[in-house]
Amino acid sequence: MNNKTERLIELGNQAGIDLEVNQSELLIGYMERLLEMNKKINLTRITDEEEFIKLHLLDSLTLLKLIENKNATILDVGTGGGFPGIPLAILLENAEITLMDSTKKKLNVVQAIAEELKINNIKILHGRAEELGQNDNYREKYQIVTSRAVANLTLLSEYCLPLTQVGGHFLSMKGRDYQEELLAAEKPIDILGAKLLKVEPGLLLQNDYLHVIINMKKIKATPKQFPRLNGKIKKEVFPL
Repeated sequence: MNNKTERLIELGNQAGIDLEVNQSELLIGYMERLLEMNKKINLTRITDEEEFIKLHLLDSLTLLKLIENKNATILDVGTGGGFPGIPLAILLENAEITLMDSTKKKLNVVQAIAEELKINNIKILHGRAEELGQNDNYREKYQIVTSRAVANLTLLSEYCLPLTQVGGHFLSMKGRDYQEELLAAEKPIDILGAKLLKVEPGLLLQNDYLHVIINMKKIKATPKQFPRLNGKIKKEVFPL
């Protein structure tokens, strides 16, 4: 076990995330390969390994406490360099995790590294959420939908809730200043077929929480007009 693996396990313990040695080695292996590929294609702005461990690996794994079904179908919307999807796939070996992004180059890198490390419970899905959300092959097919995207919560909810099964959950990772976004999104969330369950603290770093996790449950089917095309979502006010 090398120093990086030991450090990951140590920080995981501090964050209340128990990691086995083989899981930690896979997580570190993924980090090292992604940072090497990051020299050729922009996959992450975080290049310091200590920061990467905290802000990508452990931050992603804070979702585990909200995933009760360890065999769930999980969709990671806007996965980018594979977060939170890849860390979740490493710890949830029996889950089926789909990594979705609109940038094919990023998905190709993530897929190649996953294949090299034999992370076999992932699927790659290239496309835009507002288009896939109107496709019957993907609409309301996932028990858990998650995203660490930086878009506002109203926009994210329109992207993600149409892809979430009735009875499933949308877990949105947001910054600590989420209250105004959540207030603005309350009515759209209701119209899209979900209800807010709880706002959970995310990763605890230096006595402060890095993120919160907004946990919504899908309680009824999303109306067929949602999601709207991307131009309408971004330019128009949500139709209340």
